[in-house]
Amino acid sequence: MAGLMVKRVAFCVFHFLRLCEHVLPTSVLSLLLWPPAAAWDLLHLRQRTPLTCWRRFPESWRPRRWRFVLRQSLALYHAQLLYIWPDRLRTACWLSRCRLEGGSHLIGPWEGRRAVVGVSLHFGPIATLPYWLRAHGIVQTSVRTPAIDSLKGLTIYQFSLSPPADVPVFLSTSEISSRPLSSIRKVLGQSQQLGMLIDVDRGKQFYVRFEDRLFRMATGAIRLAQTLDAELVPVLIAETSTWKYTIHFGAPVPQHYLGNPPDMQAIGTHLLQEFSKVITRYPEQCNMRLLRAMFPLPEDRVADLSAVFHAASSAPKPN
Repeated sequence: MAGLMVKRVAFCVFHFLRLCEHVLPTSVLSLLLWPPAAAWDLLHLRQRTPLTCWRRFPESWRPRRWRFVLRQSLALYHAQLLYIWPDRLRTACWLSRCRLEGGSHLIGPWEGRRAVVGVSLHFGPIATLPYWLRAHGIVQTSVRTPAIDSLKGLTIYQFSLSPPADVPVFLSTSEISSRPLSSIRKVLGQSQQLGMLIDVDRGKQFYVRFEDRLFRMATGAIRLAQTLDAELVPVLIAETSTWKYTIHFGAPVPQHYLGNPPDMQAIGTHLLQEFSKVITRYPEQCNMRLLRAMFPLPEDRVADLSAVFHAASSAPKPN
């Protein structure tokens, strides 16, 4: 009964916000949604512990502490509200609010071209990335954890608003792991583009040295790119000002790194170098999950490294 009530309330709020987007100027809508979005951020602030996570930043990424705390406590959810009206992002007024930095080769007919696995981090308004990509004509299917059961119906309806309807916006991690390669290719359709997060704490992991840190990465996207004979492309989205965004495409991982076996250290180093070009410009937009993927490197960088790997692997999972 409680689940049904949550579902009904969620549908009402969802459609009310969609109506507001149709009738209100963007600036007015943004202003009206700031208070409830900030309240939602503050409600979940205890789970994120921004001051503790701020200490995890490597030196070159470290933002001003007050900017990071303000972003995490008052401005996180507001930047992502656009996923409520994904079908509207293709209109001229919305599309002008999101520009692409690189990645133009990913637009257009895909027949005969190599598949692409786009890898990203918990950075910026990541929840909006697949919708913005589709608005620009880049039909990518993202891999994510399954939706909460009580909201599954709303989630399916929301996905249906983001064309093309025959290529899913999301696949669950369980679907990817259980499907044969031919089935994955069929689901992706002609676009053959898949998006995955590489700083997740599930599946097989490896560690890359970055400044005075160890950065934990999941191997899933790398193994899938190798299996699909796909390009592995770093992609990040950043909010440059209120409800204005830039999607950054980095240089693809050199194909010889994706051999059999793949050179995980070379791949991880390349990805971090490309990600750093964006993160150093907007460091306050690092999500807590991203920062929890970093661990201090011990003073004895050789003898104690195995102990760090063990400590990293057994560290508490993020909320």
